[in-house]
Amino acid sequence: MTEQLKSQFTQRIIELQQRISSIHKDFAGGRDADWAEQAGERENEEVLNALESEAKIEIQHLSNAITRMDNGNYGVCQACGDDISQQRLQVQPAAEKCIQCAE
Repeated sequence: MTEQLKSQFTQRIIELQQRISSIHKDFAGGRDADWAEQAGERENEEVLNALESEAKIEIQHLSNAITRMDNGNYGVCQACGDDISQQRLQVQPAAEKCIQCAE
């Protein structure tokens, strides 16, 4: 089960890295000479920056989950040491804390 999950996490990391690469290509395109266009481009850049930041955070969470799998402590709350419920892991597979500690 964990090998399948690890494979899914790895695939998701690859997808997120491709998204980040695409965002970087958009930034590399430069700005339009028209001032009105530049204002719209700045707004787009803010959205792209937020998407990139979210992708990097998700990559970190997934990488941490893979490390926990490799170390044999996947599904164990990092705060209290109790098991994380299967229901929580189904909803948030990279969860680091049980529901009580996460609240």
